[in-house]
Amino acid sequence: MRYRNVELYYEQSLDNTGTKIIDLKTTDPLSAIRLKFAGTNGATNNQENRMDDVITKIELVDGSDQLFSLNMKQAQVFQFYNTGKTPRIIIEERGGGSVAEDTLILFGRYLNDPEYYLDLTKFTNPQLKITTDEDAVRALGATGFLTNTFKVTVNLHVIEEGAAAAKGFFMYKELYAFTSGTTGDEHVDMPRDYPYASLLLRAYVAGNDASENISNIKLSCDAGKFIPIDKRTAHINDWNEEDYGPCQIRCQLERADGDTVLHIMNKEPVAILEMDESDGFTRAMYQWSGQFALHMHDMAGAGITADRWIRALITGGGMHSTAYVPFGILKDPATYFDPKEWNDIDLVLTQAAAATVQLAAQQLRTYA
Repeated sequence: MRYRNVELYYEQSLDNTGTKIIDLKTTDPLSAIRLKFAGTNGATNNQENRMDDVITKIELVDGSDQLFSLNMKQAQVFQFYNTGKTPRIIIEERGGGSVAEDTLILFGRYLNDPEYYLDLTKFTNPQLKITTDEDAVRALGATGFLTNTFKVTVNLHVIEEGAAAAKGFFMYKELYAFTSGTTGDEHVDMPRDYPYASLLLRAYVAGNDASENISNIKLSCDAGKFIPIDKRTAHINDWNEEDYGPCQIRCQLERADGDTVLHIMNKEPVAILEMDESDGFTRAMYQWSGQFALHMHDMAGAGITADRWIRALITGGGMHSTAYVPFGILKDPATYFDPKEWNDIDLVLTQAAAATVQLAAQQLRTYA
């Protein structure tokens, strides 16, 4: 086997708001696309405003055929569960600093899978589309991102030599999105086109665990004849951490005493803090649901009310307020959930609080 890493674009500029279209200039077997995003902070600071906020959609299309369509948060979470490693996420909030985040779009069961990959010879005009929204959190300026600083580096992981005839590739798509209510079930009629390797539920509102928004996930085939999953979301989160481990990110915060700090680790987070530019004491108090209360005092015990740099290492589960439901064994496609065996597949989400809810799927698409 021989592999090659092709840097298709280095720091390609992205629009403040808009969609950048990038042609894939190769026909070699494509195992993965690695995207490295970056943006520059305004002169004052840029708090709780990340590249995974402003990169609102990543798509791979061939004409009207969607091969991949997720937002960056979803893409990063799928990467974690497919590889067991947290994507590179470097948060820096200080004025003039930079925010860097990566994501890996994996088309096989693992990197450089010789049997499952994207065979670009089977498509007419495959294009990568990246959509940005500069004010998804706040507008450009002194306390946001600087204008015209969004960039992406695109790397292609190709199999130069030794690939077998392609059996298929993983297709990732957001299937459904809605705003949940405080009670009742939301029913989703699931596609029955390709086998499911996994489902990903994101249920977000600040201050809640994902399980406090959607309390139960049930998949019912032919009115209950077969139910592959019927489980409390909190227990799915527990299983996720047991089976895949916690996630971890590094941050350089710029905050003051009394701030509430939001971050991406939704389930049972632990933040370790250290002041970076002056003497004093910091504590992350009341850590829960992707946030903590910051206590920061000087050596005399007085609260520090001006922003200071703080190094943070944050560990936890449920990255981006998600729950992950795998089907079978990732390396064995014969164990995936095949929807074609059933006439009707109903996903039932039990609502518990108002939140932004998104459902995405990882499906194995064959070339036959």
